[in-house]
Amino acid sequence: MEKLKKKYTKKDVFKLCVQSLVIMIGTLVMSFGYMVFLSPHNIVPGGFMGLARIIHDLLSNIGFNFISMSLWYLILNVFLYIYAVKVLGIEFGIRSGVGIASYSIFTSIFENAGFINNLITKFQTESASFGGGVYILYAIYGGIIMGIGIGLIFRANGSTGGSDIVAVVVNKFFPTITTGQIVMFVDGLVVVMSVIAYGSLVLPLYALITIFVFGKISDVFVDGVKSLRAYYILTEKKEEITERIFNEVKRGVTYIKCEGMFSRQEKSMLFVILRRSQIMQLKKIVKEVDPNSFMFSQLVKDAYGQGFLPYEKQSSNKGKGLFANLILNKKSVNSKEINQNEIKDEISQNEIEEIKTED
Repeated sequence: MEKLKKKYTKKDVFKLCVQSLVIMIGTLVMSFGYMVFLSPHNIVPGGFMGLARIIHDLLSNIGFNFISMSLWYLILNVFLYIYAVKVLGIEFGIRSGVGIASYSIFTSIFENAGFINNLITKFQTESASFGGGVYILYAIYGGIIMGIGIGLIFRANGSTGGSDIVAVVVNKFFPTITTGQIVMFVDGLVVVMSVIAYGSLVLPLYALITIFVFGKISDVFVDGVKSLRAYYILTEKKEEITERIFNEVKRGVTYIKCEGMFSRQEKSMLFVILRRSQIMQLKKIVKEVDPNSFMFSQLVKDAYGQGFLPYEKQSSNKGKGLFANLILNKKSVNSKEINQNEIKDEISQNEIEEIKTED
């Protein structure tokens, strides 16, 4: 286990308490979504909670129903959690421990809560009155609510254990296997097991819808709704375009020299990062100033400094931010931090040649 060499201040303790509170709010939301929309209808969206549900139901069929679903979830996590704390550090252990324990507790509470059962009954009664066929709504809204919950947890650098921890631990020893690949494998395996457990080929299809919605909603919390795009503009009127961007869009611009390989002429390229709301302004400016220009864009995950996100103080904590980056790995996207005034990562030669070919 990580030695506590760092001297913790009151600010560190307060931050950890706030993170733990956010994690508990996230697990509360997740538990509600799972117990109201998914569990009553045997929709198993992967993860250790889904695995715990399958184990509980299979053993209940043979008369062994002494261990609840939430307790099975703890049992599945406990040994993996102990090992993960040794590998990833004590602060990871605190945040993930809060996530695992609170998720299990809230699930157990909702499992036996009268108002939850009444709510489920009301949904089922109204569904019957509309002629059924509302499993798609259960899958979608279960994914939305659980996605909000896990998004809050990831924002607090927490985890609910299960496939998340498996992914990070395996990736530590086998770095060529991404965490996203491991999570998808574990979740996919659980969904396949639900086919055997419930004898249905349709329910796993709903589960896949839930997993998709779950991932998209959690992306919003990790990436933020204010997505950024980087624009590269090849133009012969760099001064005019730059001036209008300064005055109208209020963004900095970087000038890059390049050469057209076909024409062998020197070209001017402008580089600018914009928020989504500023994109149409830029397109309008470029079209009006230089309609013969060449422009392309790419998605930017993070931009720090110069009017974007502030730089955070570096911390030596192991495991910090591991789970905030997990969702990005699921999409197999390697994001780069970009400074507005200084491009640290050069554009690859292939990209430049493609641009020059356009000339």
